Amino acid sequence: MDISKYTAEDFVLDPSFRKWILRPDAGSNLMWEELLAKYPSKLGEIEKGREILRHLSVENHLMEEEEDAQLWKSIEKDIGLPEADESESKIIPLQSKSVIEKSKQTGPKGEMGMRWLKVATISFFVLTLGTLWTFTQEQQEEETNIPVVYEERTTAPGIKTQITLSDGTVVLLNSSSQIRYIKHFEKNTREVFLEGEAFFNVAKDSLRPFVVHIGEIKTKVLGTSFNIKAYKGENLDISLLSGKVEVDVAMEHSRKINLLPGEALKIDFPTQMIALGHFDEEVVMGWTRKTIIFQETPLQEAVRVLENWYGVKVEIINRPPIPVKLSGRFENETLTNVLEGLCYASGFEYKMQKDKITIKFKPK
Repeated sequence: MDISKYTAEDFVLDPSFRKWILRPDAGSNLMWEELLAKYPSKLGEIEKGREILRHLSVENHLMEEEEDAQLWKSIEKDIGLPEADESESKIIPLQSKSVIEKSKQTGPKGEMGMRWLKVATISFFVLTLGTLWTFTQEQQEEETNIPVVYEERTTAPGIKTQITLSDGTVVLLNSSSQIRYIKHFEKNTREVFLEGEAFFNVAKDSLRPFVVHIGEIKTKVLGTSFNIKAYKGENLDISLLSGKVEVDVAMEHSRKINLLPGEALKIDFPTQMIALGHFDEEVVMGWTRKTIIFQETPLQEAVRVLENWYGVKVEIINRPPIPVKLSGRFENETLTNVLEGLCYASGFEYKMQKDKITIKFKPK
């Protein structure tokens, strides 16, 4: 530790010095004895710093006149000045003072030197109060002005990923999805923004609700597990597996809806229709178990599932005028097997060219 350029004020602001003066132990005594031997020219500044710390009280910034007088009296005692009615000085023994005394050269001190130390002590006392106050204010301002840093995770078609957030919440992010959140969350809330589909296993925190934003829809929980599907151009589906959630729907007619385990909320944005019901867990959670389940699934949604799952692009030729819905269950199957399973029942042919699939419906 280099103290060659330290002033008394620097010593007062040094944590190891403050510990040595206010809470000395064998280790700190040994360290500072060695420093005094290495930097004997700093003895005077160390002594001033000690006097400042002995009488520095951060909690009391203002003093009444009698308190000020008492401080002077106390300082006079500690630095060895005789009291008005006493002929001998009184010294309060401290381990740090013993180390300092050991390092000092013996010899009488003149009264002028004592008075100079007295004035210097009070000057540094006032200066240090101002410095500590400014330092504290700057720290508070820095904490207040800490920039908000967002993390963003995006999955490509054919890729799923697991994310563990800073609070312990686990997120399974489906293909072609995106989640954005403040890296270390805020003090009063945990907020994430979702596009696509994700399953959340939320860590319990009674003081910070967990909020998932999907456009104008907010799903708020404290500790629970649920699935949200919010792909562009499709219905928003919120399915609750455990715990309890509150969905704040801020559309034309704003309302708040509470879900219980086994319940699901479906929102059709174009029509502003809201439907509350139950869901099939096997269907909703199939994507987390490497299983595709189509259950009267609209063609457009089924195509999106295949594109995201296998990382391909699907083109449809001769799309039928009437809505086409697909059904089938495929556990960890290849794309070829899935298409083979669907084409017979749905009346289409398909052609595969690398990452492009052409589906052609047979004319009727």
